Amino acid sequence: MMNPDKDRIAREAARLIETGKSGSIDQAIRDAAEALGLNGEGRPGRVLVRRHAQAMAMQALGREGYEQAVREVWRLAEELMTALEQAFADSHTRLVGRAAAGRIDAGVTLHVRMYTNADVTALAKSLVEYGYGEPAFETSDTRLGRVERLRFVEDGREIVVTRMPPHARESAPMDLFTARPIEAIELQQLRRKLSPA
Repeated sequence: MMNPDKDRIAREAARLIETGKSGSIDQAIRDAAEALGLNGEGRPGRVLVRRHAQAMAMQALGREGYEQAVREVWRLAEELMTALEQAFADSHTRLVGRAAAGRIDAGVTLHVRMYTNADVTALAKSLVEYGYGEPAFETSDTRLGRVERLRFVEDGREIVVTRMPPHARESAPMDLFTARPIEAIELQQLRRKLSPA
């Protein structure tokens, strides 16, 4: 049975995110618990907050409007992936994570994996030449070793491009940190989703 206090916190956290008053789910949960005076026992998980955020977005936008918002996220990903694959002939890209599944609630970061031998500096230069903002460089220690990433914002959406060596391409994509299965979509599949029926 759902704990009513956790549900109240989750609803308030979703409202804080949807109205732009909290920048992250974790911060929204803390802010909501404090605002409701429920700082005691357990707090809701991110999944529950995202469910409430999705319901709020669907209520505000309607099903058609919500589906259009998902298509806009996919369009942004498709343009980026196309630019990267055109710039680097040896490359292959995948959209991974929540955005790949069309779950864009409570803030979503577009995670694109680029499988290539190209240097991350060359990737950054190419992105800027295509008109994207100057990216920040990051490195992350993952279950596959150290990877280089580019992070930037486009059309109000945070984007992370992770440079992966071509041999690291998995047939069943996994989370780079937990090794759990992860949603993933190839460029051609994404184009099919975006093409009119």
